[in-house]
Amino acid sequence: MKIRFFLSVVILSFMLLPGAGEAFIPQTPHLLHLVLTKIKQPVGIEAVQTKKIINYQDTEKGVVELEERLIYRYPNQFRVEVVSDTLTRFSVESDGGFIRVADGVTVSHEKSPVDLYTDILLYRDLDSLLNQLVLAGIDTTRVSFQRQNDSICYVIGRPGLKGKPFASLWIEKESFLPIKYVVEKNGWTVEFFYRNWQPVSRTWYPMQVHIFLDHQLFGTIDVSQIDLASDSPLSLFDIEHIEQLYPPQQPDALDEHSKQVDELDRRMEEFKKLYE
Repeated sequence: MKIRFFLSVVILSFMLLPGAGEAFIPQTPHLLHLVLTKIKQPVGIEAVQTKKIINYQDTEKGVVELEERLIYRYPNQFRVEVVSDTLTRFSVESDGGFIRVADGVTVSHEKSPVDLYTDILLYRDLDSLLNQLVLAGIDTTRVSFQRQNDSICYVIGRPGLKGKPFASLWIEKESFLPIKYVVEKNGWTVEFFYRNWQPVSRTWYPMQVHIFLDHQLFGTIDVSQIDLASDSPLSLFDIEHIEQLYPPQQPDALDEHSKQVDELDRRMEEFKKLYE
């Protein structure tokens, strides 16, 4: 009896040592597998959303509002179109490639950091999602427990300075739904908060996303409509064909289009200056 009691005390003491319980935390591949099993991979999704960019200095109200149509064709193909009578703008992400078109010309082959919230929504197979986390600057060898408001979360990523955001993916422990995604890219640290996840048939999708720069609200996304869709033409996601239809702007036209090309980056710089 004494031996059994002694062994119990030793085991309990070991479990209470710092770091001793880490072995009971799922490692990244297993944890992502649980997430993907939860949200699944449908054939395709179409969503309509309103995106608001906050504190943009060129408007009286400090808000720029865009209506967008998102088309997901799984695996790993995505298109977002601005719904407007005056703007012709869309972007396509396909098998790791990216293109953005504005007013009839290709303006970029790099996705803006504030648009990376779709990583978690698009990449629903293990290898692709794991690769995106690495590209976002996340140390995928580290998993820990952290609290986000009232939720206990598994957190993939290496914690930084206390109170500072760090590149990471936060997964609610009870539901296995992602609730926070922090990326580090091009010198920016951007936080995405996913809210109001809703089931759509056998998949899940967040109806709200909040975007933060330097702990300040930069933008919000509210989804007004979402449907399963399996018949989107492959041509919508053919980056090579799109670039042939909308060739890159010529150097002599750079000044004319520069405001449109750099619009979002300028918003980010202007937003940052508001809080410096």
